Amino acid sequence: MKEWRKWTTLVVIVVIGAALIYTLFQPQPKLAHSLKPGDPAPDFTSITLDGASIKLSDYRGKGVLLNFWASWCTPCVEEMPRMNKAYRLNTSNVEIIAVNVGESRGTAREFLTTLGIDFPVWLDPSGEAAQSYKVTGLPATFLIDKQGRLVKAVAGELPNDKIIVEHLKSIEP
Repeated sequence: MKEWRKWTTLVVIVVIGAALIYTLFQPQPKLAHSLKPGDPAPDFTSITLDGASIKLSDYRGKGVLLNFWASWCTPCVEEMPRMNKAYRLNTSNVEIIAVNVGESRGTAREFLTTLGIDFPVWLDPSGEAAQSYKVTGLPATFLIDKQGRLVKAVAGELPNDKIIVEHLKSIEP
């Protein structure tokens, strides 16, 4: 019986170790078949937290930092206050627009109220807008110039407000 426990323990340790190694050596998240710089940013219609219909093309002439997120996404939760700080410091003709993917208006509103988020938030309950940008993981951020062309796509969390401000400056009209 002792021999059986030894082997079982060894198998469990090997499986856990293999899973840990697999996780540690996974590449950073990517945007599958992502759009390329210079491509037109896909236009989409969304709704605001107040229920108004709005289109991304309404922001033509301004730079746009477009961020896809969800309240259950830990990196999204961590980057939101940084984006809010950058939004408050932003004096250029650049907009930050956060698109909540797959959640209800109430869930998104409660989350944003708790964090005190000031920038515009749109809703994408069906995930269609995220699909048009080929988003495969959250958060995902797209920098769009004033002509509506993609400048850069960033998969994963924006790590600090300095980088966010640099991104905003890179798409100033």
